[in-house]
Amino acid sequence: MKPIILALFLLGSGLGGSALAQTVSNPYPKTAPPIPNPRVAQLEMALNHVQQEQQAVYQQFQMTQELRRNEIQENYPQSIQTPHSMMQAPYAMGGLKDNPPQSYDDNVRMQRERQERIEQYTRDLNRLYSRYAELGEQKRVLLDQLMELAK
Repeated sequence: MKPIILALFLLGSGLGGSALAQTVSNPYPKTAPPIPNPRVAQLEMALNHVQQEQQAVYQQFQMTQELRRNEIQENYPQSIQTPHSMMQAPYAMGGLKDNPPQSYDDNVRMQRERQERIEQYTRDLNRLYSRYAELGEQKRVLLDQLMELAK
């Protein structure tokens, strides 16, 4: 019984070794890999550039949106704001010895300037949104071209 098991073991290991030898004996494929298309590399570089620019535009959009939001929050009358924000704007308490109340003209001028900043932020947001959408369209076109070349 032991010689039969030993013979089967040797026979099995011999077949497995020959199968491994066949796969390892020819490590090089019979055909050369395809030559990379320079157009694909060019399109991938352009796509990467567009994606980076789109990310930068999105970050600018977020920052501008936050600036506009903060400006709008500061636009509420001082009497409505919380005591915490009163500490940020001590001039609103007026009438103190070291802090006289602001004049009506100063208040109107500050409100006008704040409104102009809000409007400028809004224009910037519209411009950034348009640019982001334009870059998205460029990205779609580049991806379509890459897919066409991959066919």
